Amino acid sequence: MEVPGIGLLLGFALAVATVWLGINRWTIKLESNWPLVYYGLLVVFTNMFPGMVNPYVLYLAVICGLFLRFEFMNERVCFFIRFIEAGCFIHIGYVLFKTLLAWVG
Repeated sequence: MEVPGIGLLLGFALAVATVWLGINRWTIKLESNWPLVYYGLLVVFTNMFPGMVNPYVLYLAVICGLFLRFEFMNERVCFFIRFIEAGCFIHIGYVLFKTLLAWVG
């Protein structure tokens, strides 16, 4: 698949943001809007290049992010949802880095 320069740049930025958000999601406040900005860009990127990221994993991560941002839950439920979201981050980060290395190489 031919990828323009902006696709490589956005893919690299999303891969780095995935690692950053996966590490810092446990320490940042739940009311932060950065995960929602990340998910918005990731959905746009996935629509630009379909078939790259599994849409079920992507939208499961979006739902987890929305639950954490807009719901008031106890600590156990928040931990469980963060755990699911971390699994989604691992999958999305793996796919993005694998795809970037295939594009560059």
